[in-house]
Amino acid sequence: MKILFNNSNIGFQHPGGGEVLLLKTKEYLEKAGIKVKLFNPWEDKLNDFDLLHNFGKSNNCYDVVNFAHLQKVPIALTPIYNRPSLKYSLYESFGFKKKFKNLAYFGLKNSILFDFGIKTKSILKMSDIIFVDSRDETDYLIRDFNINKEKIFTVPVGVEKKFKNAKPDEFIDKYKLQDFVLFVGRIDTRKNVLNLIKIMNKLGTPLVIIGDKIIDQQQYYDTCVKTAGKNIHFLGKFDMDSSILMSAYAAAKVLVLPSYVESPGIVALEAALAGTNIVITERGSTKEYFGDYGDYVNPLNIESIEKAIKEGLSKDKSRELSKHIEKNFVWEVIIEKVISGYKRLVL
Repeated sequence: MKILFNNSNIGFQHPGGGEVLLLKTKEYLEKAGIKVKLFNPWEDKLNDFDLLHNFGKSNNCYDVVNFAHLQKVPIALTPIYNRPSLKYSLYESFGFKKKFKNLAYFGLKNSILFDFGIKTKSILKMSDIIFVDSRDETDYLIRDFNINKEKIFTVPVGVEKKFKNAKPDEFIDKYKLQDFVLFVGRIDTRKNVLNLIKIMNKLGTPLVIIGDKIIDQQQYYDTCVKTAGKNIHFLGKFDMDSSILMSAYAAAKVLVLPSYVESPGIVALEAALAGTNIVITERGSTKEYFGDYGDYVNPLNIESIEKAIKEGLSKDKSRELSKHIEKNFVWEVIIEKVISGYKRLVL
C-alpha cells in the first residue's frame, strides 16, 4: 500500500498539533510496513499512489483533493474540526481589530455573496472516508456540513508510549524547578495563556511555559511577557521528540490547558502518560479522553481555573490516568485503526 500525505501548504511554517499528528501517523504507518510519501507537487503524480490522506480542510488543500477525486484516487480526510462559536471566538480575539474581523466573519459566513466554507464542504463531500477524533467532532461535522454518517470513522489522537518512562532528573538538573505548574503549546489567544499567567501571579507557584509565539500574535505575546511575575518561566519551544520535554512532564506537578477549545490536546496526553496531574478545558473532546481522571475547567471562569490548579497541586500524582491513556491511546493501538480505515478503500 502506497499512501500520499497532503497538508495545508503553510501548515509547517508554524506547526501545531495537526502537523504533529500528521508526522506521527506517517512514522507509525512506516513502522507497520506501509509506504508513506509527503506530497511534493513538483514531482509526485497522484495516480501513482493507492490513496491520498489529506490532513486539514483548508481551502488551499482543495485543488489536490479535487484532482485526486477526478483521478479516482481514494481519499481519506482528517479534518481536525472544532465547531466555530461566536462567543468563544470573541474571547480568543485579542484587540479590537481582531474582534471586529471575527464578528465580520460570523456575520458573512452564511451569505450567498461569499464562499466561506464552500471549499471545505466540497473537500468533505469528495472524501471517501473521514477520520474523526471524537464524538464531538462527528456531531459538529454532521450538524454543520450534513456529512454522510457512513463516511465517518473514529480514530482517536495518539500518544507515544515512551512518555510513560519519563524521568524528571534532566529538567530539574537544568532548570532547578520541580512540582511546578506546566503549560506546553503555542502562546496564542486560543490557549488562554494570559489569564493563566494572571492566576499564577496570584498563586505564586512557579509556572513553566514551553512554547513559542505565533507570527500574527506578537502583541498578545508581549502582553503575556509584560504581565508575568518572577515565578513565570518562559523557556521557548522544545522539540517534540526531545528528552528535555519528556523530563519536563515528569518534573511538573500539574499540566494546565485552560484553552477555549482542545481536541483533546496532544501535550495533555503526553503529560498524562508521564503521570502528571491534568487540569484542562471542558470545551472540546477532552472528557472523551481523560474521563474521570482529569480536572475540567470553564475557560471563561477564572475562579474555576484557579480552584482546579490548587486541587491539582495539593494531590499526589496518580498512575491511574497514565494506565488509562496507555490502554486506549498509544500509537500502537491507534495506527491499527488508521490501517483498518485505509483497508475500507484499498483492498
